[in-house]
Amino acid sequence: MTPLPPLRDELALYPGAPANDGSPTWLIHDPIRNRFFHIGWGSFEIISRWALGDPAVVSQQVCDETTLTVTDDDVLATVRFLVTNHLLRVQNAEGTAYLLDFMTRAKQSWFRRLLLNYLFFKIPLIRPDRFLSATVGRLSWIGSRPFIAITVLSLILGLGLVIRQWDVFVATFVDTLTWDGFARYLLALVVAKFAHEFAHAYTAKHFGCRIPTMGIAFLVLWPLFYTDTTETWKLQARRQRMMVGAAGMMAELTLAAYATLAWSFLPQGGLRDAAFTLAAVAWISSLAINLLPFLRFDGYYLLSDWLEIPNLHQRAFAFGRWWLREALFALGEPPPERFAARRTRFLVLFAFLVWIYRFFLFVGIALLVYHFFVKVVGIVLFVVEIGWFILRPMVIEIRAWSMYKNTILRSRRTRVSVVFLGLLIALGSVPWHGRITAPALLDAREQVTLY
Repeated sequence: MTPLPPLRDELALYPGAPANDGSPTWLIHDPIRNRFFHIGWGSFEIISRWALGDPAVVSQQVCDETTLTVTDDDVLATVRFLVTNHLLRVQNAEGTAYLLDFMTRAKQSWFRRLLLNYLFFKIPLIRPDRFLSATVGRLSWIGSRPFIAITVLSLILGLGLVIRQWDVFVATFVDTLTWDGFARYLLALVVAKFAHEFAHAYTAKHFGCRIPTMGIAFLVLWPLFYTDTTETWKLQARRQRMMVGAAGMMAELTLAAYATLAWSFLPQGGLRDAAFTLAAVAWISSLAINLLPFLRFDGYYLLSDWLEIPNLHQRAFAFGRWWLREALFALGEPPPERFAARRTRFLVLFAFLVWIYRFFLFVGIALLVYHFFVKVVGIVLFVVEIGWFILRPMVIEIRAWSMYKNTILRSRRTRVSVVFLGLLIALGSVPWHGRITAPALLDAREQVTLY
């Protein structure tokens, strides 16, 4: 076997949260790219003996000094992991040639770059770490028990008062659905998201994490504020990571609580309208958007930290694809990872929920793009949306099925699946005609209750 190549000198190693089976984990931090790599106990023991240089000696010493059983293949798998993620030092012509080849293969065509930049790109605006370090102590009162108690009481009182005058609240919302009201909602959204992102940043800074950048990200040309809180991976306590993840929603709910209470007491006028707008935006943004775990918003990271499953979407999708192949073709493949049966069922269900949610979301976005752009541009962007987000994953999965072509063709489950699919297509092709008759009452289109 060839000697082990040396690790990069600037890498840092941090203890991580225990795995689901209780074994210790660690994090490798690449400071140049500000990326973290999660490794298990076996990989840590191998890397901690990396200086021995010989894979056979490393595996033998791990077996002798720990309760683990490590083979030479495990050491070579760790080498492949380190090479793939560029964590080894390049010290010869062969390594340089590998990096040059990787850069060549990583280069994208101008069309692909344009496509990806249309779908998502980031613009870092500020480097706030020094400012956050200087001011985080002055805002410690926000996390104090008295402030939290006052906020909760304000929230309960405000909601109670809104329920008492719910008709007025709904009527106010309808009255603000104008171009002038849209401008006010947009301004309130900027205020709420500004507080949201700084809440993430200050909470992470409170726990000692560095915040390198803050800026604006564009998701299908829709602007979103973002905060780089990558260093929260360093936090071992799940509670601390979840506090960072929930800080943005808590900030918006705090704004919603005080704005709702203010609306209940303020007299008619500009201040009352502003309080209503801020309350409505904060409620919708925090609960209806950020709390959902189907996209990479706060709810996703909260669920990932709560389950202690990093990269939750990718790992759930792997389970979803595995279950689908087994259900259709009974391939007999083992699951992608070893989890308890209950956790496995949850990941499969979660994967399908995410796929269904994203299907309707991306179709809706595609329709909006089609209707609001010039028709020629709208048609092109509609095709891009449908092709990239919906058809592309299907094509990739069908290509993966081709690897099991012989097994699929011999499987009895395949014939059952084909018959079932044929029945569904047949039922969907049958024209269903019907008429429903029901009594109705013609009423005014607009009406208001007067007291």
